[in-house]
Amino acid sequence: MKPLTIIHLSDTHLCPEGQLLHGSIDSWQHTRQVLRASEHFSPDAIVVTGDNADRGAPIHPMAAAMFNDIQEEFGCPVITIPGNHDPAGSVGPEFNTQRLSIGPYQANTVHEVLGLRIIGLDSGGFQLAQGELDQAQLSWLQSLLAVPAPLGSLLLLHHPPVEATSKVRAGRGLKDPMALAAITAGTDVRAILCGHYHQAATSQLINIPVLMAPAVSYNMNPFAPHEILAESGPGFAVLQLGKDAVNWFAASSDQRTTKPQDAAQRTSVEGHLAAN
Repeated sequence: MKPLTIIHLSDTHLCPEGQLLHGSIDSWQHTRQVLRASEHFSPDAIVVTGDNADRGAPIHPMAAAMFNDIQEEFGCPVITIPGNHDPAGSVGPEFNTQRLSIGPYQANTVHEVLGLRIIGLDSGGFQLAQGELDQAQLSWLQSLLAVPAPLGSLLLLHHPPVEATSKVRAGRGLKDPMALAAITAGTDVRAILCGHYHQAATSQLINIPVLMAPAVSYNMNPFAPHEILAESGPGFAVLQLGKDAVNWFAASSDQRTTKPQDAAQRTSVEGHLAAN
């Protein structure tokens, strides 16, 4: 079977209209750029793992309208969860309009995409760096995972259930990740998709891949963790799920446009690959 393609966006940090993030970043333009770039991959679903707003900005109705327009245009669900910059209840019923069901909170949703189950979790923590899954959500998740899906399940979670690679962001992930691990162990969960750290990274929760998308808004420099990384275009991640394989890679929207000198270099590289 053809692998499913899931486009993974995170940390858009959308500001009120006319305002720039940190005085220089047009986060709305960044988000539109990555959505346009993602079309190249013919996604089966697009997921957005939180921090849709910056510092609680009242942008959620506009964000939902944008995602719903893309959902209709691309013919695939756009699935959104909140992060710690999104006030409680802000990711409400105007989001996730193709959901099959909801859980204890509005942002707890279940979607089915060609046999793949995608479960949205709300680690909450508005204005708090660390997130948490309460017992109501853990019990709901446990009941869902008791019945496997044909192609398994993906979990969406803003706060990663693993420690950050940078000491600067230590202690900012999910509180008590072992409570989640106890529920997911031995189930059909294929991967956990997260954001929050503003840096592309991979890890594992016991034996389940944890995939952290680069932030759409801005990313931190791994060589200077207090500095914003200079990037030529906003980033996102691509997840390809086959029956027996999980492939994931980060991409930049600026890679979609090939300059003349890049085309010559590409031809040279293709020749090298063919020779090997």
